[in-house]
Amino acid sequence: MFKLTGTLAVVFLATVVLAGCADTTRAPQAADPSPKPTVSPSSTPTYLRELPEWAQGATWIVYPDGVQCIGTEGCGGDYRRAFGDPGPVLPEGVVYYHPEIHDCVYVQPVGRDC
Repeated sequence: MFKLTGTLAVVFLATVVLAGCADTTRAPQAADPSPKPTVSPSSTPTYLRELPEWAQGATWIVYPDGVQCIGTEGCGGDYRRAFGDPGPVLPEGVVYYHPEIHDCVYVQPVGRDC
């Protein structure tokens, strides 16, 4: 009788532990406050015309595809990462990446010694 009760207790405990692990992997994501461009098959994409208030005053850079930076946070002020692809006209405070201006000042690209 004790073996059956002990076995059931172990099975119950294992189920509770596994259920707890499963719930942590499905934790809800925090809402992203930044608007993203919207694209539907029948409409043209909409882009940011001005930065949200929380993003104003910071340096935002539109990096070309393939640029990788050293560090745990990647390339700082990455406009595409925060807001998506830029439109034909950049919002105020947003610039395109230029190695002579940004390297070793704002970012350190992989393979570049600063």
